[in-house]
Amino acid sequence: MVVDDDAVLRKLVTEQVARMGFDSTSAASGEESLEALARSDFDVMLLDIRMPGLSGLDTLREVRKLEDAPEVIMLTADTSLGTGIEAMRLGAYDYLTKPATLDEIEAVVRKAEEKRRLVRQNASLRDVVRQPSDEALSAFVYKSKAMEGLVALAETAARADSTVVITGESGTGKDVLARFIHARSQRADTPMIAVNCAALPETLFESEFFGHERGAFTGATSTKRGLIEAADSSTLFLDEVGEMPAQTQVKLLRFLEEGRFRRVGSTRDREADVRVVAATNRNLAEDVTAGRFRADLFYRLNVISLHVQPLRQRREDIPALVEHFLALFRERFNRPALDLSAEARARLGSYDWPGNVRELRNTLERAAALAAAGSDIIEADHLLPPHASQGAEGKADISSPAPLTLDQLERQHILRVLEEQGGNRERAAAVLGISARTLYRKLREYETGARPDAL
Repeated sequence: MVVDDDAVLRKLVTEQVARMGFDSTSAASGEESLEALARSDFDVMLLDIRMPGLSGLDTLREVRKLEDAPEVIMLTADTSLGTGIEAMRLGAYDYLTKPATLDEIEAVVRKAEEKRRLVRQNASLRDVVRQPSDEALSAFVYKSKAMEGLVALAETAARADSTVVITGESGTGKDVLARFIHARSQRADTPMIAVNCAALPETLFESEFFGHERGAFTGATSTKRGLIEAADSSTLFLDEVGEMPAQTQVKLLRFLEEGRFRRVGSTRDREADVRVVAATNRNLAEDVTAGRFRADLFYRLNVISLHVQPLRQRREDIPALVEHFLALFRERFNRPALDLSAEARARLGSYDWPGNVRELRNTLERAAALAAAGSDIIEADHLLPPHASQGAEGKADISSPAPLTLDQLERQHILRVLEEQGGNRERAAAVLGISARTLYRKLREYETGARPDAL
């Protein structure tokens, strides 16, 4: 926004910043500029110091009180340093002495916009980013040929900058693969923004993704930037994308196709350069057929498809993962000699791990915590959930008179964990490594018999 009482200068500078690629507007007074800020937000303000009515410095004082204030560049005809120093003390980004050349204006505006973008991104990250820990980043451990091939595909996908869909059962490490792709992409110097779609209440989806203007709905007391804006120039990871409501799917599709979106309560289109990586443990093709997921969004997301196999289909990875997690827990529990007995290792290698890598990690953590203080050896009895037993050939299985389907095994496991947690669904969801919303959906399926092979 260009604020100056000189109509000719105002028009000239507004046209110049528009040619620089900015959406631009102007105001003839400090009062008019504050009214514009109440209606919408701006990244940069060029503000004349001497104006009738509210002066530039008084306007600057009011602007700096705003929660989401723009960077302010003061324009002054005063060649003395005093005015500029006072403006900087009040929080101005910089000041230019009139008559400033268009090149000078462009240079300082671009620097102010860059600072604004970084400040805005950092503020958004504090609210929405699930920052990966060093442990998470290093947990991409494998030895199998299947994972070797997947990693090679992921390396290629990382360079392509296309949308990616990662499929696989819960606990297989889809989020780790997404971070791997981001870390090897041309966007690696910016933080990846991650959101679990199943964890967001349906009523807040649109606001969380696209942001909202002040007053857009009850409780919207300030302007909020959404995930899309936070991920500008970076990667947005949509975990459990199959849980996204239909209305949000429509708006996400428009953004993917046009790179444009609108905040809730706004009539102004905005642009963002975002790469989307999505993950799901559902069969999206089946959801499309059943009408639960938009076909056009599915095809737009599914440019590159990567599937992470369950741990039971790549048992060669179990020993490497065991060693990796043991190293973590040796450090965490300050037990450098912590190790597994031969029988414990055999049991880990033979179990089917319905919860995949997440279950393996949790099992080892529990065993490390419960192992006798006087011994650093984890025995077989410290491993596996209470309902696991050893089959005739020494392979761990889930007690049952007959083989179970994967859905039946999942149901049995979920219901047992829920029972162990005293019926507390939030705690059970945390133990299972899924969102409470996903747990509620599965329990509804069990109650209504939605799955024909459910017990």
